[in-house]
Amino acid sequence: MAHSWAPRGQTLWLVEQTSRAHLSLIAAIDPNGRLYMAGQDQPLDSEAISWFLGMLCWHYRRQNLLIIWDGAAIHRSQTVRDWLHH
Repeated sequence: MAHSWAPRGQTLWLVEQTSRAHLSLIAAIDPNGRLYMAGQDQPLDSEAISWFLGMLCWHYRRQNLLIIWDGAAIHRSQTVRDWLHH
């Protein structure tokens, strides 16, 4: 749900520009505040999520990781589940 504002008595018109321009980002912050980020010009897919998790695990291979994310379907995909259980 989105909220908007318009002066009383005036109809609000929202104009959306549609295009194929896209930027997807995935990021992680380590306990020391370092930011790790990857981006691409197309939607992230399960393979991209798995790749990013793999890079984090390689970098922190001697430590446990705590992953916090929303309930997006891509996070629950079979590809990601399989990667997490390997």
